[in-house]
Amino acid sequence: MKTLYIVRHAEAAHSSASGDHGRPLTPRGELCARELGAMLARLAQQPDQVLCSDSVRARTTAEFAHAEGEWVAPVELDPLLYLAPAEILTAAVRRARPETARLVVVAHQPGLSDWVGRLTSGAQPAFAPASVARVDLEVSSWRDLGPGAGALRWLVGPGEAHAFVEPSEG
Repeated sequence: MKTLYIVRHAEAAHSSASGDHGRPLTPRGELCARELGAMLARLAQQPDQVLCSDSVRARTTAEFAHAEGEWVAPVELDPLLYLAPAEILTAAVRRARPETARLVVVAHQPGLSDWVGRLTSGAQPAFAPASVARVDLEVSSWRDLGPGAGALRWLVGPGEAHAFVEPSEG
């Protein structure tokens, strides 16, 4: 079994002199990104690999989460994840290292909601900035990722990570 954590970048400024790709996080976004990293550490679910869009808001979300959660896995930037649709997100994950059990992907809407819906054969969840979804996958290899391969275990919204308690399995 593989575990996929799908993260929408945290709250970003509405505009930037650098255009959409260069929008920085707001102070609230920085706080939420830190809480997200701390939550995964508290739950003993630090990632083995982190794939991230190369936009400023996605990269800094991953960096704040990484630092606060004391994650060991480096943040790997992938320009193809910037505003990527579900098909591109799936292709990127299929290239994950085989030994990776827990993978974090930091990217953008609207691709993330569609992707979660496809992976879980369910509804497209609302994906506010700084949300993280845990999808448990019934695959032994990332190459086998595809529609209906997983189940949505939980979705934590912005500002909820600091108090989140993982539901018991069953």
